[in-house]
Amino acid sequence: MEQGHLVKLFTAVIVANELDNDLAYALKFTDPDGVRSGKSGYSFAVCQFDIANNPVAAACLRACGFTPEEIAGLKAQCIPVRPLEAKLRKNAALVEKYSSIQLRDCLTRATGILRRRGINAADDTALLAVADYHNQYYLSDIDRPGYLVHYLGELVQPFTAQDVLDFKLDHTRYGKTHPGDCQRRYNNLIDIVAKG
Repeated sequence: MEQGHLVKLFTAVIVANELDNDLAYALKFTDPDGVRSGKSGYSFAVCQFDIANNPVAAACLRACGFTPEEIAGLKAQCIPVRPLEAKLRKNAALVEKYSSIQLRDCLTRATGILRRRGINAADDTALLAVADYHNQYYLSDIDRPGYLVHYLGELVQPFTAQDVLDFKLDHTRYGKTHPGDCQRRYNNLIDIVAKG
């Protein structure tokens, strides 16, 4: 599939999975775990940048004019977010730019790691499933493969999107505690790719 079309499909998958197809959430701060644990900080943008763990999120906020104190408060989930959402809306084009770069990077990273490890995706749907995994969790491959990469490498090749779902359900804490959400994300992916 042509790279531009793949990016378009991936963006649609992320909008469905992260924003429930409501782009208004891209310019709001959301609590990814729902309990203000401060573990992930607030999230924002189409890709739902994790402020506490993704340095690109802080760079985007700085570019939008957020102060170091505001960014720290968003990371710790200890300040009111409604007044700060006005800054996001005012800088919607910048937020979109950073989010688009993040989504392209997810695809590039997934493709690069699979290629380096000699792991073959059955189709673009399988590749998009790995990119979605990376956007949600992080795909590790510094000096040794991360859990998903190792798992896929051990499978009979090529792997499928179903294999990625099976990994999430069987090998991640989130998959074990939120299997319905993992299935929802998978169903969104399958539906979006089928509609092309």
